[in-house]
Amino acid sequence: MRKLRARLLTKRLVVLAPVLAVGVASVVLLVQESHAQRLPAAPFTAAQADAGRAIYATSCSACHGADLGGGFESPQLAGSNFMRQWGDRTIGDLIGFVQSTMPPGNRSGLGEEAYLNVVAFILSRNGATAGNRALTLSAGVTIGAIASGQLPVAFQQGPGTQAAAAQSSAASGNGQARAGKGRGAAVPARNPAGEITVVGEVKDYVPVTDAMLRNPDPADWLMIRHDYHASNYSPLNQITRDNVRDLQLQWVWSMANTEGGTNEPAPIVHNGILYLNNPGNILQAINARTGDLIWENHVGGVPGSNSMRGLAIYGDKVFLTTSEAHLIAVDARAGKKLWETVIGDRSKGDFRTSSGPILVKGKLIQGLGGCERYRDEKCFISAYNPDTGALLWKFETIARQGQPGGDTWGTLPNLFRAGGEAWITGSYDPELNLTYWESRKLNRGCASAANRAPARLCIRVRP
Repeated sequence: MRKLRARLLTKRLVVLAPVLAVGVASVVLLVQESHAQRLPAAPFTAAQADAGRAIYATSCSACHGADLGGGFESPQLAGSNFMRQWGDRTIGDLIGFVQSTMPPGNRSGLGEEAYLNVVAFILSRNGATAGNRALTLSAGVTIGAIASGQLPVAFQQGPGTQAAAAQSSAASGNGQARAGKGRGAAVPARNPAGEITVVGEVKDYVPVTDAMLRNPDPADWLMIRHDYHASNYSPLNQITRDNVRDLQLQWVWSMANTEGGTNEPAPIVHNGILYLNNPGNILQAINARTGDLIWENHVGGVPGSNSMRGLAIYGDKVFLTTSEAHLIAVDARAGKKLWETVIGDRSKGDFRTSSGPILVKGKLIQGLGGCERYRDEKCFISAYNPDTGALLWKFETIARQGQPGGDTWGTLPNLFRAGGEAWITGSYDPELNLTYWESRKLNRGCASAANRAPARLCIRVRP
């Protein structure tokens, strides 16, 4: 009877949910309309916005999407992320940037009137209201003063618009990184602080030292790719070509099945304990001999996110990163979260990552991704205190004007120099005291086929 009652209650909740959703949508719509009414008319005409719609469809939508939601390395042009990037800049700045960089392969090739019309269309899709003044190159109005980032009702109902996609893009917090899910896929809300779901303790734990990392026990695998030189090779010699046929299955472990998550783990092993990062940032300690689970911690992060490619271990802590670039330390003995550090300044947008850190001379060195968007803070490699999570240093992978290598970008302003993600864990040469990282391609514009080829660099940073 209790089970039957529970089912009936569940059905009632399911029925009520759409009713509540309609109410919430109505409130959001009223807020949007109220905010739009408070904004002054923008310095462009309705005719310019209409003409810009057609130009955008033929020259811009292939990269930035019909709903202006962005895709691949092409930035979002409508919604919260766009407003974070451009809200405090002028319309003239936006016109100048679009004209000097777009479209790829034909920069400045559309003609002055076309660029003005495209910008008028972009502003209108961000809640700006057309006025009586035509848009000009010298428009000095701040974008945040005339645009809200919310899609106007007129565009939701107008012909030829992608109403449902654009409304979702503008109203659902689409400024979050898409974490590789492709155009239009919004990222779910982040889980709160970690939760230990299986309680246990690693017995007779031995803290990991710098000496162990330099000369690991043959039975240990203390970092991604085994050692500082990233050899991906184990020195164990019990298994040979003569006895390999005699190997037998000892145990099988079913990893966490989180909806929407993907899996590319790189577990580590210390003193017979296997530490495994599952999709959704579920960290487990497993007896490598028996396959028995010792402890488990849902450390927090975006539900359904990728499993990171590597972990690090040092002292009495295991270190991991989450897909939205949070660096976390967990007690190696019992799985308790000890500290959490947000990588980078999030006031102007988000970062992400897909690999863990490497521990070098008492420093956690971590790469970064999600740097294809135009922002003042560039992609960087950074080092952190393993005891506290405090930032020790960072090295930007994008050269600014006046810095060594800055001239290779020509006259492009610093704001529009992007890319350079070091998203794969680096290696280290103890003799030269250098750590080596490979960076992803540099980004100057739309991710067309011609512009998507990687331009990789090897970056060497002294710890």
